[in-house]
Amino acid sequence: MKTFGKKITLFLIDGDASGRIAAEISNWTGKIYKIPRILIKESTDREDLNSTGIYFLFGKNPDDEDKDLVYIGEAESLIDRLKQHLGSKEFWIEAICVLSKDENLNKAHVKYLEKRLYDLALSANRYKIENSTIPAKTTISEPDKAEMEEFLENLKLTIHTLGYKVFEDIDKRKSKETVSQTKDYFIEAARGAKATGFISDEGFVVKEGSIATIDTVPSMEVRMKNYYNLREKLISEKILSKTESGYIFSKDYLFSSPSAAAAIVMGRSANGRIEWKDSKGKTIETNETA
Repeated sequence: MKTFGKKITLFLIDGDASGRIAAEISNWTGKIYKIPRILIKESTDREDLNSTGIYFLFGKNPDDEDKDLVYIGEAESLIDRLKQHLGSKEFWIEAICVLSKDENLNKAHVKYLEKRLYDLALSANRYKIENSTIPAKTTISEPDKAEMEEFLENLKLTIHTLGYKVFEDIDKRKSKETVSQTKDYFIEAARGAKATGFISDEGFVVKEGSIATIDTVPSMEVRMKNYYNLREKLISEKILSKTESGYIFSKDYLFSSPSAAAAIVMGRSANGRIEWKDSKGKTIETNETA
């Protein structure tokens, strides 16, 4: 499927990149606001924020620095709902509001989008979702559904551009919009290590079903404390599940680098640019410098 470039316009409302931002895509009826919590009251005079729409509340997770928090909701007046959340929810530090410039989003539309966005965020598993209840499924007409699915794609792209990858799969190769296909790399080493992974624009992903060693070398806990602690964390969170042959990855997992991934898989210090090899036996280093 051929992909085309997108023109996204970002307007710094306060003349500051850390302040309020309005984002629009050319030929799209949607409009997105990024608003810091401390500037919600200053935004009450923006008339379009009285519109029906979708909103997201983002915040830091005190229990897991690798997975931030998000709340996904819908409202008939976005600004009124955000003002309510100033008193009812403490965790969030920034809000994203999504509305239609032609006021074409009705209650059924935003309920449909809310459910779809909740399911996409759950599937991507990048954020802890703070919703206490699962949004209800809403039935809309076939033409409206087609329109909302197109609206949804632009919504996801714009939110990602604003810095939130809440809907993006770790394995971007699953997406039909992916421009290039990244090859798989493999490790098969001592003590049962047998893993498959690939380079991502965010680091290196070890794929679900890969096997890490059942134990680590004695020096890892002393000389590689950060990797040792990460491995223990993955075990405690059941991302690495113990089996007779080793610890199996229960899902795709994104590491900061090929070396971090190799160290966890092999249970020792490792240069991932040399340890990971493609189906022809070529290392990452060879492929990148050839």
